[in-house]
Amino acid sequence: MSSLFFWKAWSRTYRLTYLFSFIVFCISLVAFVIAWLRGLGNVVSWDVLSELNELPVIFHSFSDGILDYAVNGKAYAVSEQFVASAMRVRPELATAFLGGICIAFVLLISAITRFDRIRYLIGMAILILGLAFFRWEMLEVPGLGSNYLFLLLTFLFGTTSYYFHAFRSDYPIAIRLGVFGLLTLGVSLVLSALSPVKFPALVVVSYGMPVLLALGSGFIFFIATEVVAGLVWLTSAGHSEEGKTPSRRTLGINNFLFISLLYLINLALTWLKNTKYIDWDVWAISPFILYLISVKMGVWGFRRLVEQQDTFSFRDSGAYLYMGLALLTTLTIGYTFVTANDPLIEVFEDVITYTQLAMGLCFVAYVVINFLPIYQQNLPVYRVLYKPKRLELSLFRIVGVVGVIALLGSGGLITVRQSVAGYYNGLGDYYIASNQPTSANAFYQLALEQEFQNHKSNYGMASLALAQNNQTAAAFYFQQALLKKPNPQDYAGLSQTYLNTGLFFEAVKALQRGIRAFPNSGELQNNLGYLYARTSVADSAYYYFKSATTTSGRNEVPESNLLAFYARNPTVLAADSTLARSAIESTYESYQANALALRIVAAQDTTQPHRPTWLSDETLKQGLSVSRFASLYNYALANQGADSISAKAFQKLSDNPANQDFTDDLLLARAATEYKQHNHSTAFALMGQLAEGDGKSGSAYRSIAGLWFLEQGLYRKAAETFGYNTDTTSIYYRAIAFTKANELAIAQRFWETAAQNDQAVTALKQVLYQERKPESDLEKAFYATYRIDDLNRGAYWETIQDPNLKTVAGVALTNDYLDNLQWRNAQLILSGLPDSKQVSAFAASLRDVAALRLSAFRRSVGSAETMARKSILPQHWAERDYWLGQTYERTHRISQAQQAYQNALKLAPLNAQLVTAAAQLDQQQKRSKAAYDLVLTALSVNEDNTQLLKLYVTLCLDLSLPDYAEKGLVKLQSATSPADYQAFLPTYQQKLASIEKSREKFLQ
Repeated sequence: MSSLFFWKAWSRTYRLTYLFSFIVFCISLVAFVIAWLRGLGNVVSWDVLSELNELPVIFHSFSDGILDYAVNGKAYAVSEQFVASAMRVRPELATAFLGGICIAFVLLISAITRFDRIRYLIGMAILILGLAFFRWEMLEVPGLGSNYLFLLLTFLFGTTSYYFHAFRSDYPIAIRLGVFGLLTLGVSLVLSALSPVKFPALVVVSYGMPVLLALGSGFIFFIATEVVAGLVWLTSAGHSEEGKTPSRRTLGINNFLFISLLYLINLALTWLKNTKYIDWDVWAISPFILYLISVKMGVWGFRRLVEQQDTFSFRDSGAYLYMGLALLTTLTIGYTFVTANDPLIEVFEDVITYTQLAMGLCFVAYVVINFLPIYQQNLPVYRVLYKPKRLELSLFRIVGVVGVIALLGSGGLITVRQSVAGYYNGLGDYYIASNQPTSANAFYQLALEQEFQNHKSNYGMASLALAQNNQTAAAFYFQQALLKKPNPQDYAGLSQTYLNTGLFFEAVKALQRGIRAFPNSGELQNNLGYLYARTSVADSAYYYFKSATTTSGRNEVPESNLLAFYARNPTVLAADSTLARSAIESTYESYQANALALRIVAAQDTTQPHRPTWLSDETLKQGLSVSRFASLYNYALANQGADSISAKAFQKLSDNPANQDFTDDLLLARAATEYKQHNHSTAFALMGQLAEGDGKSGSAYRSIAGLWFLEQGLYRKAAETFGYNTDTTSIYYRAIAFTKANELAIAQRFWETAAQNDQAVTALKQVLYQERKPESDLEKAFYATYRIDDLNRGAYWETIQDPNLKTVAGVALTNDYLDNLQWRNAQLILSGLPDSKQVSAFAASLRDVAALRLSAFRRSVGSAETMARKSILPQHWAERDYWLGQTYERTHRISQAQQAYQNALKLAPLNAQLVTAAAQLDQQQKRSKAAYDLVLTALSVNEDNTQLLKLYVTLCLDLSLPDYAEKGLVKLQSATSPADYQAFLPTYQQKLASIEKSREKFLQ
């Protein structure tokens, strides 16, 4: 263990400084592995491109018990595809890399100062030569152009190192490291402050890469023997065996040769495969794994070499020299991974392969020639491995150099060209980061001239072409990127360029080729499913989406696309209804949007949806993404309850200029939310604003508003709104509205128009206008409900067999009798209605409200309260509270009546009958201002309601607003009959005279 943790025997200063360098080295190894494993993901990420798809839906529906009404609109599904990003350049990584190189430089120069004179001069010459090739003039430091900065750095570090070497060699390593560290830090800070270039670290690294490449290659050559040296230790260390004659047992020379042969065969296969001499699909250990093994073994191997050759002190300089070179080389290779500079990656791969193959072979020969007798004696050869008896190791290193050169030549010097290409790629990256695409393009082109198949240059050129919207050039470079080292991102980029140029089938073929090459690429599978989803090939779309959910790095994207696929294909839902319930809880915004869209399309889930999780005060200040917009919009349509938070959110979002692309849809969603909150005036105003501002979709907005008016019992306003549309459906609804308003004569021409191509509408029209007798239960119920002028319509009602229709029509008859104060007939009808167990909840709710009205008519508080506690549906709550209030008012329970009216007004603030009753009660209680506000709001959609107009006039007079009262009187005159107007006129004149009299008294 003492040899394993050799630094424990050192003094505290040396131990701490070495451990610091060792920890930094270990960190570099971890970074190396992470960068290696990430591959192209270091510079290219999978972005997600979201697209909105409109889905025709019924987002609200209601019924009057006879006919059903559907409010048509659109929901939004979000379809997403993976898009390979442009090649990123991250200057901060260059800064971190340069920081590591500076640490390595400090370790190296500190170690060199402890060498003897010859080695010191050689070492410093190499460092100074390296500094010379870093192109310091590119930092453009003012006053230090040309080679002045290099000369200044040479002077600073050269004189300091010579001082330590020649005059103060007694200083411990901590002082040397500290001085050089502070000097390096100071130089770095000064240059960073003085240099006008945007990314000085990236400049230094990019232009200095040849130096780092040369130093790293030299170090790789130096440690190329470590694997074989490790095999020497493995096969000669052995262990002692107890017996009559103590002996050592080792694996021996034969095992050494066998394992070494396997190692060399692995390297030979890698070399043959890389140089295309063979095209076998063989598995071989990666050269980078061999490097990691070598560089770690070298920590102890180099110590053994130094101590056995006794050339200089390992503790004073050798340990730090090795750590400096190991750190520099590891960081350099790691940086090539981080930048995905594949020419340089291949250069290092070749250097590792060639050096370990050549030097491994030479070192095996070195061991056999020098230590075969010792091996045969089962002695620990590793203890004298660097003390040869016959031929020096340096001779074998020279032969190894020749071997490496021969191997380089066997590849046609492609490694040299790749080195140049990698250098130009680094410069291209710098100019990309500096936003100089023209210069970047030039350097990438130079790299392609050296190695036209290299991935980085081609992908970089494709990224530049896409930035200039040159899809053709981008497709060409993506194709070239596929030639040597294809990646899924290349196929995705190629497919996207085809798609952008309208070559749909070429885009599909590109993805198909990509999936054949990368069958486990969930991103490509998702994109192919996305393209198939745009066609009629639904089964293929489903297959690829489903496959992508298990293979994609972001499975939430294909899972979201699956929900969108279900929502866009109702036939799929019809084939398997369980798919509509396949959505799960998710925080992914697109998934939330599509789950809500599927919910609306399927119309199976009646529970309240959850508000989007991302909604907060902070997010409301930001612009909406596609997914956030869709999730919030769909929530507004799917939610059937009141939600004040969402209403405020829509108001803030629609006012935000960043959301101008979604303005109309946000206003529609806000209108729907306000409507469900029973803020009907706001909802109708928003719909009017939308209809006026959008000529293309105006008719759709008016249809929605018209149906809302119809649901609220504002029949004349509904008819007016539908009148602006010319489609047959709007004409049909207009006929319905006039029919419900008891304007059968006006409605007739609209019925005739709507019935031209619809047999069902024709049947209703014929029955309504007595062109034939009603036959079906629906026709009988329709006739009994709307032909109130036929006193014998009850005969048809009695023959209705359907319990629901009989109940609904019976309630209509009951209300008609009560309108005409015929409560006994109403009671007879109610008593003849089907049993509650036979009818739907809607019909039962209508019947209970009618019974409540009868109780109000009879002033029976107990009966009314009993009926009010029945299971009345929410759409009838306003009517329930109104008749309960009527009961209280007629029995002089004013406070209870006011409370009931207030409850009803919260649900139906525009109902003329309700507003009239509540306002009259307020007027009686001397709360004319509150009554006036109620009436004024309701009049906005009830302009021709005579009772409201009369009340408005009297309230204006109560509030001493004679001018407004006079205008209201003019409207009343045009809205009512002459007889009714004349009957009201004395009341008006009396109140007006009272106001004048009060004014005269005040003036006296």
